[in-house]
Amino acid sequence: MRAVIYARCSTEEESQKDALANQVKEAKECVRRMDWILVDTYIESRSGTTTKGRTEYNRLYDDLQKNLFDVIVIKSQDRLMRNTKDWYLFVDRLCTNGKKLYIYIENKFYTTDDALITGIKAILAEEYSRELSKKINNAHRNRQKNGGSVILTPNAYGFKKLPDKSVALIEEEAQVKRRMYQLCADGYGSRTIANILTNEGIRKRTGKKFTEDDILRIIRNPLNMGTAVMNKKHFDFESKKMEKVSEDQQFRYEHKVPETVSEELWREANDEIDRRAVKAKQKDSFPRGSNPGKYNLSGKIICGLCGNPYYRRFRKNHSDGKPIVEWKCRKYALEGRKSKEKARPQISKIGMKGEKGCDNIHLDEEKLFKLLEDVCVEQFSVDREAVIRETISLLRQVLEEDQTADKIQSLVFEESRIKEQQDLLLDKLLNGVLSDEMYQRRQQSLESTLKSCREKKKKLEKQSIKNVSRKQRLLEIENNLRNGSDIETATVNEMLEEIDKFIIYPRYMEIVYNPANVIGMKEGNEQFEQKIHIEYGAMFDRLKKKEEIRNQIIELIRETPTITAKEIAKKMGCSLSGAQYKLKVLKKEGRIRFNGSGGKGKWEIIK
Repeated sequence: MRAVIYARCSTEEESQKDALANQVKEAKECVRRMDWILVDTYIESRSGTTTKGRTEYNRLYDDLQKNLFDVIVIKSQDRLMRNTKDWYLFVDRLCTNGKKLYIYIENKFYTTDDALITGIKAILAEEYSRELSKKINNAHRNRQKNGGSVILTPNAYGFKKLPDKSVALIEEEAQVKRRMYQLCADGYGSRTIANILTNEGIRKRTGKKFTEDDILRIIRNPLNMGTAVMNKKHFDFESKKMEKVSEDQQFRYEHKVPETVSEELWREANDEIDRRAVKAKQKDSFPRGSNPGKYNLSGKIICGLCGNPYYRRFRKNHSDGKPIVEWKCRKYALEGRKSKEKARPQISKIGMKGEKGCDNIHLDEEKLFKLLEDVCVEQFSVDREAVIRETISLLRQVLEEDQTADKIQSLVFEESRIKEQQDLLLDKLLNGVLSDEMYQRRQQSLESTLKSCREKKKKLEKQSIKNVSRKQRLLEIENNLRNGSDIETATVNEMLEEIDKFIIYPRYMEIVYNPANVIGMKEGNEQFEQKIHIEYGAMFDRLKKKEEIRNQIIELIRETPTITAKEIAKKMGCSLSGAQYKLKVLKKEGRIRFNGSGGKGKWEIIK
């Protein structure tokens, strides 16, 4: 038989260096002893109670549906998982596809007769993990509650852990952090601080440049003023997620570690960050994606100029304050523009020296999806008429199944039957067949049933009144489908599932996809890769559009050298601050200058 092995380290064995290697060796020896052919290995170095994040297990689970092997060799049942639900899902797929499972520590195959005992084992294994998680969480909480030692990551900048578990400062790194705090308190943003440090040749321990996220994380950390905040997060076994703990449940210990900066400077720097955050706030909220980190374009848009991924970002429209969703190159987001003439004056007080930034375009999400809809229709041949016909056909079936009138008639009949029962009950009371107590009990039951029946009928009657005619409803739906973009949007979302990446250039993009992925060929299929070349010209080139606007201002100045910013704003249809900013850019570029002072004088065009 064709055999594969699956091996995984357990929670207890992670500290044992050779545990996983020994497990693999034992499994391979079992395959040789049984005279099977080893065709693949699934080696998992990650522990866990569920299958989430375990790439090799998930690959094995997918391969169960393919004719790649006949038997899976494992050490024991809990090597696969310690989760009852996942175990039953695995066994169901195993049996459905006619595969075998051999547990070499028990020297036996899994059979359907073992369903009960293996189910109990899965429950016990899960319960064991649950109890272990509770003990670990409880131990952590008690340590934190009792003011135990501070846990530091190996790369905690500015700190080092001593053999007695106390924390000491690394003075050279502490000086760098003090500089960060002082610059922040003086009004410099995290990007500018990162540029200053880079220009001075200051790097992280890894030799990489400090990013604005690094700066922000360091400044926000209360450990730098000597205060340790413990129990900020808690691992929930049931949801398998790290959850934030409310502040009243956290433990705060001042002077727990040596101070890097004074509490006064720490608060001054953080107040400055808060002030900037409030300024950037949009309508009392900070916009976020509907599904952060899992957006269907995330990780798929790649810059063709520098190779960095594109990030989803928000900005405010200067005219109406509405948020605009854009995708921007990561290198641009961190370092700004590469070319000096393309740099924005306000992007940073201090620019980064040497090679930096990216000049690629930003992608307006709304325009991008419209472009993809057009591509979808053209390249993937979406037959709108066929989709609409099928949709309307299904809706007709649904509407025909609407039995509102029949349901109302049924309730009317039920109401009449209950009234007859009440009359019959009263006759029996009058004839002395029933006692008062029996009559009352039965009468209450019938009254309750009658009330429920009337309420249902009332709801159905209201629903019937609100509904327009079936024909009119179908016409409205059909009209929406023909004139709207729902079909294209749905098709684009489906298309995005199959696309590997979008490579973005200033004037065009390349859509890369692989048809072999759709039929399950995940590896060794590079020769099937396909590219779609899409030209969009200046559709996303905001810089070019800005240049055109600035040229218009040059022409206004040429016609009227004494023109004011207020007059320019009126003629250009923009705000006064917008006109002032455009004049500032033109002055910075050396294209114009103002001769005069106190608001009197005239503009001069230099070049």
